[in-house]
Amino acid sequence: MERSTRWLIGESIVIVVLLGILGFLRFPLIFSYDVHKTIHIVGAVLFLGNIIVTGAWMLFAERNGGQAVLHFAAKTTNWADVFFTAPGVFLLVSNGFIMATTWGGFGASWVVAALVLLSLSGIVWVIFLIPDQERLIRYSMPPEKGGDEALLLRTLHRWYFWGAVATVLPLMSLGLMVLKPRLW
Repeated sequence: MERSTRWLIGESIVIVVLLGILGFLRFPLIFSYDVHKTIHIVGAVLFLGNIIVTGAWMLFAERNGGQAVLHFAAKTTNWADVFFTAPGVFLLVSNGFIMATTWGGFGASWVVAALVLLSLSGIVWVIFLIPDQERLIRYSMPPEKGGDEALLLRTLHRWYFWGAVATVLPLMSLGLMVLKPRLW
């Protein structure tokens, strides 16, 4: 398992534990509403920005380079998840829960729907994208080190599909957060 994936798993465990502690404390209001909203938006920017940009990186790497370029892009994608995606998710979710708990947001249908969409994106990330990112790194190695170009391209195209799903879902969530429609 790649070191970046081990970091990502550890980081995810820390995030779940911290969210659990915040939940046990009933998501206390630590800062003013405006500060929590700003942190929430920063989290959304880190999260969405990274998942969109890494898809573009991989596409450019496939179109313009060989296995060595794809190998670098795959490893970089994993580290970008460590430094941007996971922290972005923590800031987004923790501050979203704090604001929803404090201001009664869980009664609003758009908040619940947005949270469901974000959760579905996370499920896709854990079940499909992280394992495929591991495979991309392995298959993009030189052939003498176990690389396999056919498996690399098959995995990469599957990663594009699930990456698109995992990107569209939180973009829909973002739309709900901005528009705040009454859904039910």
